Amino acid sequence: MDLSEKVRALPDRPGVYLLKDAAGAPLYIGKALSLYKRVQTYFSDREPHSDRIAAMVGQVADLEFILTQTELEALILESNLVKERQPKYNVILKDDKHYPFLRLDVTDPFPMVTVARRIADDGALYFGPYVPATAMWNVLALANKTFPLRKCPSIQGRTRCLEYHLGRCLAPCEGLVDEAQYREIVDQVRLFLDGKNHDLGRVLERQMREAAERLEFERAARLRDQLASLRQAMEAQRAISARGEDQDAFGAAHAGREAQVQALIVRGGRIIGREAFGFEGAAADVPGLLAGLLKQFYLRRQDLPRQILVSEMPEDAALIAEWLSGRAGRRVEIHLPQRGRKAHLLEMALANAREVLAQSLRSAQGRERALQELQEALGLPVLPLRIEAYDISNTQGALAVGSMVLFEDGAPKKSGYKRFRIKTVPGPDDFGMLREVLGRRLGKAEEQPPPDLILIDGGRGQLNVGLQVAEELKIEGLPMVSLAKEQELIFHPDREAPIALAEGSRARHLLQQVRDEAHRFGLAYHRKLRGQAGLRSLLDEIPGVGAGRRRQLLRRFGSLRRLREARRRSGAWAACRRRWRRRSTPT
Repeated sequence: MDLSEKVRALPDRPGVYLLKDAAGAPLYIGKALSLYKRVQTYFSDREPHSDRIAAMVGQVADLEFILTQTELEALILESNLVKERQPKYNVILKDDKHYPFLRLDVTDPFPMVTVARRIADDGALYFGPYVPATAMWNVLALANKTFPLRKCPSIQGRTRCLEYHLGRCLAPCEGLVDEAQYREIVDQVRLFLDGKNHDLGRVLERQMREAAERLEFERAARLRDQLASLRQAMEAQRAISARGEDQDAFGAAHAGREAQVQALIVRGGRIIGREAFGFEGAAADVPGLLAGLLKQFYLRRQDLPRQILVSEMPEDAALIAEWLSGRAGRRVEIHLPQRGRKAHLLEMALANAREVLAQSLRSAQGRERALQELQEALGLPVLPLRIEAYDISNTQGALAVGSMVLFEDGAPKKSGYKRFRIKTVPGPDDFGMLREVLGRRLGKAEEQPPPDLILIDGGRGQLNVGLQVAEELKIEGLPMVSLAKEQELIFHPDREAPIALAEGSRARHLLQQVRDEAHRFGLAYHRKLRGQAGLRSLLDEIPGVGAGRRRQLLRRFGSLRRLREARRRSGAWAACRRRWRRRSTPT
């Protein structure tokens, strides 16, 4: 049975479908209330697809399905299969080995806190996962410092406990504590690892008072020290709410094909952690991305919050909330707040996501991806590691200048910037000025290596000027495009229609950055010349100022604005001197 026959034969029932490539590897795993209707959408011409989905459908060679009784069962099965098989086009969180847990084996009469890489069905309690792992080590160090649980892996055959004599263990190996007393400490550790520090603080304070009333001063002092350590840790956590809610806030920021999601973890009204996730390819589909993230994020977690705050409502939000409520044994809500404390918390998560996204776009790896996108979009023969951009600045033809900026490896190289005074074009002729600038630069191509791409600020007309200059100078194979400001359209020599890159894509962001830098550099030079011209005009009108003094003043100040600022400073200084003299003069 071929693929089209399999698609037509799918049942109209809930289940999970697996789309596979020619080698049998899973490309995408999804769930559906109706397998027939859902899978049909991938192969229907009436359904518009994103570039990512279109690329995936082009690789599908086979499919498999698993029937379930309900859509909720399909969602749970989908989450487990995605976690196990990690298909290429699903939202995948990394393997649990990157996300450590803290394990407290409550089945042991004298448990200790240990590090675990995977959750096992062994009756123990698991807290986490912790991202990054340094957060887990900080929590573990604080737990070991604050609570006198045993530290040694085994208590069998031990007769002397060094940790006990250092005041960091109750020494169950020496029989110095019974199970009931030890269980009190275990309950405190559970509250601490659950992030319920307010509740734990009240318990410790009550136990400290009771110990003092019974004249158990050593125990009271130990509880006092635990309480002090706890309060110190709580001061490092930002308070979000006095109501002590348990919430997770997911803020998603995206640009082009990349997205960053930041999750703020709030327990007992305090932020106790932050987790970050980066995605490529599914960025534009934020509801689908968040749905996949939530399913994978909570699949192995046990500390489920009562509320999940999101910057956009995910797909299947009600179904995911129902699944999480069943796991938690209480109601779990997915909410998109519009105002108040919850909206403020979500805005914090969004701000973190936007900043991480901006850093990623500026990073070396991000610049490399931008160059790769640009090469693909423009059909360049090589990666455009060296880009030159040109712009013209003038005021009705007066004081006309040209600018050239250089970007290497996607970053500005200011030592390669050049500026040009227009010498041969008398009036407001931008095309003629551009021709002069390009001719002067390309006519001396032997002085520096040729660029991998020339970017001209303008439209089709400016591009044609550049192509004519290259032809006159017999320069072949020099990639050249222009970028128009109005609609950010790219004009290409080999394409009749302009190219419109996706808004927010890395390639578009890079071209805008290069173009804007050329404009800024040229405009700064033009303004400098205007300032010098104004100052020269003013100095020409002052009797007694000769040519030599005018040159000195021009070199010293450079513009009327700087001269006025100097006059204001000197006037203020003179006024201070006069006031000082009046106060110093004896009466």
